[in-house]
Amino acid sequence: RPDAEKIRVIGLAIGWSPQEEGYEEIDKAVRRARAEGVFVISSSVDKYYAFKFHGLGRHPLADPDRHNSYRPGDFWAEQYYRSPESYQKEFLNGRILVPMDSRTTAAPTGKSAYAFYRQGGWSWSIPYLVGVYAMGLQVRPNLTPDEFYQAALETGWYSKFTHDGQSYRLGPVINPAGIVERLRSL
Repeated sequence: RPDAEKIRVIGLAIGWSPQEEGYEEIDKAVRRARAEGVFVISSSVDKYYAFKFHGLGRHPLADPDRHNSYRPGDFWAEQYYRSPESYQKEFLNGRILVPMDSRTTAAPTGKSAYAFYRQGGWSWSIPYLVGVYAMGLQVRPNLTPDEFYQAALETGWYSKFTHDGQSYRLGPVINPAGIVERLRSL
């Protein structure tokens, strides 16, 4: 296939470990894709690339287009609020933060039905990352995962908010427009 038609990014809403059945096969497939210039984004992305992310929460009525709407993800919020400095150091340092919770999707109950899910997981952040990477490819066709990650870290926003009277700052929160602009300037 001509390079212009080549698949450049794949999202897998799953992760894997060596103890699982099929590990060798998926590991081999991802390594092959990487060697062919395909970025495979999964919950195991950091095993193959210098790329780390974590999912963010959002109140259902908060504006998803405003970076200050984002908070710790529902599945990790309690741990974060118990010890924010420790959580920041152990789990957030060097990670790009990506929207995860409070999503409306097609429902499993019918063609024209929708469902709202308050809590998500990393697999809910993966399609978002894939979409932003695909946008980056539109302005920089030879984009690499390293260039994308660096642009995401450099252009990320910081969410400032209060919880139970305490002030917090989370980031960098992915900034799609900022990434595109940064990639245009490279």
